[in-house]
Amino acid sequence: MNVNNTQHKKRGLALAVAGVMLSPWAQAADVNISGFLSVGGGFVDDENSIAYGGYDDEDLTFDKNLLGLQVSGQVNEKISATVQMIARSNDDYDLTAEWAYLTWQATDNSKVRVGRLRTPFYMFSDYLDVGYTYAWISAPQELYYLPFNNVNGIDYYLTSALGSFDTSFQVYFGSFNDDFVLTGISATAESKNQMGVAATIGRDWWTLRAAYHQTDLTIEFSDFQLSETVSFNQFLGQLQASPFADTVSKVLVDEDRTTFAEVGLNIDTGRFVAAAEYVEFDVEDSFLSKNIRHYIMGGVRAGDFLFHVTSAKSDDELATPEAGIPASAETAPLIGTLQAIAATRGEFRDTMSYGVRWDVSSGVALKLQYDDVDDNKGEQKVFSVALQSVF
Repeated sequence: MNVNNTQHKKRGLALAVAGVMLSPWAQAADVNISGFLSVGGGFVDDENSIAYGGYDDEDLTFDKNLLGLQVSGQVNEKISATVQMIARSNDDYDLTAEWAYLTWQATDNSKVRVGRLRTPFYMFSDYLDVGYTYAWISAPQELYYLPFNNVNGIDYYLTSALGSFDTSFQVYFGSFNDDFVLTGISATAESKNQMGVAATIGRDWWTLRAAYHQTDLTIEFSDFQLSETVSFNQFLGQLQASPFADTVSKVLVDEDRTTFAEVGLNIDTGRFVAAAEYVEFDVEDSFLSKNIRHYIMGGVRAGDFLFHVTSAKSDDELATPEAGIPASAETAPLIGTLQAIAATRGEFRDTMSYGVRWDVSSGVALKLQYDDVDDNKGEQKVFSVALQSVF
């Protein structure tokens, strides 16, 4: 059944692209088709230890594959349409529309887009799935971990020159509703009144970026088990019936004000490359921790090779949903449970990554990477390889 399902989805991808190419609209207008591919895998040194980057097997497995196709075409002189479809091996090659929007080219330097957009959280957000464009096999997951990377809405994008500096400015408004898995727990997330702004300034070999986002976020955890017999939702029911029912609002993620802030720096002199980012993600009045993450990367090119090293760190601040509950022998179990729930959402990890990229030919890169991971649960060594291409 899985084979048939996979074949069906692959045929769906081909038909989707063929449908665009063969439509009357495509015949009447300029249509551009591009794509990207990543084939790779890896293994860990101890499968009984923590997993990292989706790897938890001591045997080398090639299960980190991705195929993306992007089709864009002119509707008329001012308006164009763009669709980007991606199939991932870890989703059984189920097709997803990462981008699907119309663009109105307002002026030579500004445009308005409406539809499903990539949320400009990070420095590499716009081409996060196109691994060929950066040094790593995948961007540092200490920062690039948010499962909701897209937003349905509208944005305005402006590029301009400020003296001798190049600048860009992007502002958007929208929402999303999506299912995802966060550290092994299935959930449904919904955002309302999501808005954000991102800006860059740069010159020649450097670019400085800053972004800020906010939304009213709701997350429902469908299979969060506190123990073999008690689920997260059952515990909330018990808490609601207790004298501390007000604490429920400090645990739930229910239209809570959520903010995300980022600053980043990217350097590429041709011979030397460097990048650094710092982010904070905070969901107020919930059991989710305040995520504080950063990384710094440096590298040097030698011919067709790029050697790089990255230090990434997660240093979250745990939530305190037990605040306000008086400490006593009777409340100790409740306080302990609330603290344990908050602890499940905190991450404390130091990762050193060493990698080499070989540009085999134009549009094709072979990458090797070694990650030395040290977190609050133990240590792990991860070895990975990928062949990445754009076409």
